[in-house]
Amino acid sequence: MDFPQRVLIVDDDPIQRAVLKQVFASHGSAAVETASDGLFAISIMEKSAEPFDLIVLDLMMPQYDGVELISYLDSLNVKARLLLISGLPERVVEMSNRFAKVSGLRCLGSLQKPIVLKDLLTIVEGQKWNRRKTVSRGYDIASQLGL
Repeated sequence: MDFPQRVLIVDDDPIQRAVLKQVFASHGSAAVETASDGLFAISIMEKSAEPFDLIVLDLMMPQYDGVELISYLDSLNVKARLLLISGLPERVVEMSNRFAKVSGLRCLGSLQKPIVLKDLLTIVEGQKWNRRKTVSRGYDIASQLGL
């Protein structure tokens, strides 16, 4: 099963964030971060030493919403793939999906809330994810010492 290593979940619903975090962690994602809005997501991305492979993004949030975050990601030339989620009408979600693609972002598609786990897995598992090797400091030091 191929799953992204580093995932950022941006959703104002704490239950949705927790469920999605558990899904990604249980399917082999090494690092799963969560943010309650776009501003917090930007803060996480700026502090992150490594880029995210996937950003799961709710479109409707207070303060800095998903559409605003899409514009910001475009200005940064972010390479992460996007998966849009929303309870908004399907037509609005599809327009946001097109906006992300026109902006040059790699949008995998969109899911209507409530999210059906099977649909999420189909989209994510259908991708080829680059698996980066992560080396712990302990291993690195041991290998330098010839241990």
